[in-house]
Amino acid sequence: MGPASRRVPRVFVYTERTVDGMGKITTDKRAGFTLMELMVYIAIVGIVVIVAGQAFSNSTKMRVRTQSMLKASEVAENVAAVFKQDVAQTGAKSSMEAGTTDDGNNFGSVHTSVYMDPVPGSCSSADYSSFRVSASSNQSDLTIRRLRYDANGYYEATEEVRWYVEDAKLKRSCKLVEKRTGLTLADDEPCADVGGTPEGVEMADGVATFAVEAAEPGVLEANEQVFPAADAGGAFNFFPRTGDMKYVAVTTVNSLGELGKGGTSVTISDFFTNFKSDDDSPGILDEGSRRLNQIFAMKNNTLEGTQTWATACEKITLEANQEYEISFNVDSPNAYSGDAKNRSLSFVPGVDHLSVGFRSVSTGDIPRKDGVKLLEDFLFFPPLDADKGGGKRTMRFSVPQKIENACMAFTFACYSPLIHQGKITISNLNLKKVVGTNYVFNDGGYATETHKAEKKNIKALRLKLKISRNGEGGSVDVVVPMPSNGPSD
Repeated sequence: MGPASRRVPRVFVYTERTVDGMGKITTDKRAGFTLMELMVYIAIVGIVVIVAGQAFSNSTKMRVRTQSMLKASEVAENVAAVFKQDVAQTGAKSSMEAGTTDDGNNFGSVHTSVYMDPVPGSCSSADYSSFRVSASSNQSDLTIRRLRYDANGYYEATEEVRWYVEDAKLKRSCKLVEKRTGLTLADDEPCADVGGTPEGVEMADGVATFAVEAAEPGVLEANEQVFPAADAGGAFNFFPRTGDMKYVAVTTVNSLGELGKGGTSVTISDFFTNFKSDDDSPGILDEGSRRLNQIFAMKNNTLEGTQTWATACEKITLEANQEYEISFNVDSPNAYSGDAKNRSLSFVPGVDHLSVGFRSVSTGDIPRKDGVKLLEDFLFFPPLDADKGGGKRTMRFSVPQKIENACMAFTFACYSPLIHQGKITISNLNLKKVVGTNYVFNDGGYATETHKAEKKNIKALRLKLKISRNGEGGSVDVVVPMPSNGPSD
């Protein structure tokens, strides 16, 4: 490209000729832009300003949205924390009014005011739970009951706490259902007095969802009791194991003194002694001469014909991974007279042996799989003092796989000199399924008010909470265990 075709920037010059004070003529030259260039420049600057302004506006909106979201989440989490504290104490019912024992504090006094409706007009609608929940759209109304204790664990009052939504505001109220005689409430008491009207305290506003769902009952009432059967009135009997050189029969009588008969209480006596009392060499019998006493739980039936423990005992199936509870009372020996009372107190821990467990009908031994025991026996002690040590014995367990055709067995081995002359009374024997800690929630939750008899076996609630702030939401979804709900926990 030659010099003639080279583009040269255009410069517009205007000349202003003036005469200065000396009579000289001067020329003033100034540079400028065309109108088109000026318009392009203004357009570019405008675009930059608009883009920068939009970016600043978006940044501000994002900051406001983030702050609203964080605030909503913070409120939801704070509310959930208070909610969990309330629900976790649902059904707390025992206090120290029963006094103390030599072994420590005894929380033995149960306050039935914690139950929602324990004595209704119809037994089928009895409600031994400590909560009530209803729902409308996305909003629930929850009421729970629990005990209040003083600093030493003694009963003060039964509280009823309610969570509900009113005009998109989540509120919490508290009132006393019952209180200890003479209890004076403080000026800043958060709960209304017995018979008073509670005032709701606002916990959060902008509540879009407050949904409380109940878990499925861990065990249905119809399946809870394994032995004795639910319609047996708590009656049972024992059948002694014999026919084996290792086992020797014992004597059993019921509370009426009827030999071999059952009821809600059975006394066992005439144990075999493995202690030889020879004057020359007293001590434990040789291993080949030692014997055990074993009795099997059976229905309170009158048996006919020839029976063995394997045909007479109650056959039980234990499901895999289901928690079970064996419970029974060992009565105080104060009911016995003379030497029987003293001999019953001569049990020597670590020497004498009392246990309860299960035996396979087919083998007569502890249930096994490939030679490995599926369940061990549980040791227990009889009362060691005439006025102490009696009462309930409880054992909980589960098995890794299903066990069929097993019978509950009590085993006795007496090695100390006098215990075989004593007596042991077993009463209120029970084997039942226990509500587990694997909580199952169905859509909408369990229909608690149409299954009131099952509510006592519900051990968890689920909270779904959503709070709105300036169009943004914060939410929580938590499962809260309530292990004390129901009369058996």
